[in-house]
Amino acid sequence: MDTKVPNNIAKLRKQMELSQDTLAGRLGISVTQLSRLERGLSSLTQARMNQLAEVFAVEPHDLYRNATSKERLELNVMRDVIVQLDEMISRLDVSLTPQQRGDLTVELYRLEVDGLTDEALTDHVVNLKRFEGMVKALGN
Repeated sequence: MDTKVPNNIAKLRKQMELSQDTLAGRLGISVTQLSRLERGLSSLTQARMNQLAEVFAVEPHDLYRNATSKERLELNVMRDVIVQLDEMISRLDVSLTPQQRGDLTVELYRLEVDGLTDEALTDHVVNLKRFEGMVKALGN
């Protein structure tokens, strides 16, 4: 059994702000059965998978997507933004306050990942060179 499915069930349920009791009722199963599905102690039948996909308004294959791998990719992008920004600040000999550095890191990260699909995120290479002018302006 793929342990990612139960984790996605719980995650999708929480995203929809559904209690276990509410979701179990919609599925026609007990809270205990739902809990076992979420924890990976029970396997999903095709019918139950389709039922969950309908409740969550997703495709059945979305129940299997590994959210942690996307989170890991996003963290890699964040790390690259931080490293490149620090190198740029040092190279340009710019002085930023901790607040400016933090805000800039978050904004540059957003600019890097905004609108990227999961597939594009996988192949994305961070290049902050185009933001040098902005960094110089902040430091002056």
